[in-house]
Amino acid sequence: MYIESVQNPRVKAWAKLKTRKGRIAAGCFLVEGVRLVDEVLRSALVVDALLCDVSAPEPPQDLLDAAANRGVPVYELAPRPFAEVADTVTPQGVIAVTRMPDPPAESPGPWTLLLDDVRDPGNAGTLVRCADAFGVGDVVFADGTVDAYHPKVVRASMGGLFRTRVREMPTAAALEAWRKRWPDGQVVLADATAEVDCTQADWRRPTLLVIGGEARGAGETARRGAALTVRIPMEPAAESLNAAMAGVILMYEGYRQRVSRG
Repeated sequence: MYIESVQNPRVKAWAKLKTRKGRIAAGCFLVEGVRLVDEVLRSALVVDALLCDVSAPEPPQDLLDAAANRGVPVYELAPRPFAEVADTVTPQGVIAVTRMPDPPAESPGPWTLLLDDVRDPGNAGTLVRCADAFGVGDVVFADGTVDAYHPKVVRASMGGLFRTRVREMPTAAALEAWRKRWPDGQVVLADATAEVDCTQADWRRPTLLVIGGEARGAGETARRGAALTVRIPMEPAAESLNAAMAGVILMYEGYRQRVSRG
């Protein structure tokens, strides 16, 4: 189907997915760019529509084949309506309208990442990407944290959002649920002022890692819930690391210990 007008009802509905309110109302989010669209088409998520900009190069044939094999309808949009839907300044000419998955039915796994007051979508997405890379199967978007399906979170996650189990829930409820499932596990909080070096912690145990926000760190609920607070060793004169950098280092340390020590 070809769509030429920005006033088209479908275009208006898709454009609303750039806002949290619109995503919640529709139960869908946007995936932009050839690589991410290809990944979401190969994932278990449901794709409702594939949008193509007629002024851009035609998407790769294998991407179109993947959409056809899944029965995904393809809409060709003129440049103006496509720009109305796209969130990026220089879009790549392809967008997948994707359904939000239902909240995971199973309990959080033994290695879980909890984001508390992480408001920067780029940092949140990077943390999801690295959770996927380092075997942390569950990510909780908790108190004060950006929407998990914000377009910038989706892009920064580089497909990790499609493979990890993502939950949006209050910090207190997430901590309670995880402890109930893993009573012998540990809740670890990252804090630059902590006395314990992160390499001294035993990351082979079931661990829920709490990463706090860029400005104020984790909130009081998360701090009270942590059994262990760790820091990343670094030069005294250096500025503290942002949430994404700190989380990546700590997740890698956990992965390194689990792999090297069995």
